[in-house]
Amino acid sequence: MTEENQPRRYRTALIWLAVARAVLGVAALPLAPFLYRDHFPLLVLLRPTKEVLLAGGFFIRRGEANPVLVVAAAAPLAILAVWHFYYLGRSFSEEIRSGEGLPRVAERFLPPQRINKLCHVLARRGRRLIFVGRLASFPSTLLGAAAGASEMPPRRFLPADLAGAVASIAEVVLAGYLLGAAYKKAGPWVTAVGLVLLLALLIALGRSLTRGEDA
Repeated sequence: MTEENQPRRYRTALIWLAVARAVLGVAALPLAPFLYRDHFPLLVLLRPTKEVLLAGGFFIRRGEANPVLVVAAAAPLAILAVWHFYYLGRSFSEEIRSGEGLPRVAERFLPPQRINKLCHVLARRGRRLIFVGRLASFPSTLLGAAAGASEMPPRRFLPADLAGAVASIAEVVLAGYLLGAAYKKAGPWVTAVGLVLLLALLIALGRSLTRGEDA
């Protein structure tokens, strides 16, 4: 078995790992009201989304969360989840490209049509897309799967994604911190406007990365 086909040996384990991760993310939603005050790092560990990390920066500014614990809790899933999908994409690369043969469970996590579109974008924009996509409101897990399905070597994908992931965590936590400072000085309305503008900017950046690819 060649090195390129090696991930196919672990495809079943990779699928069930994706299922477990999805269950943890869903379980975090009803637990969030109970975790965010006294166990916020645990909430971050279960669901390190941009929204949760924004709240983390806000709480850090108010002295209600430890910055080291928040960043340490975010790192495992924020980084490794995308790498997991990269190897999922590699293990099912033939099925994704053909759009046929994916197990039903795998198809829920690896929609071939979306991933193939991202493969075309990735072919045009290269590793820059991997880094910038992390900073935007963008499906980083699906982009990781696209990188795997398009057979981008790990030595090209992993360092670019790691740099983007670290920059993304810093970006969002810092934004939350600044919003917390604005809340203290200018009140909730200015903070709300800043939050809306930030989210709009992240969404616009994400859309700009695939502009012109749907034609």
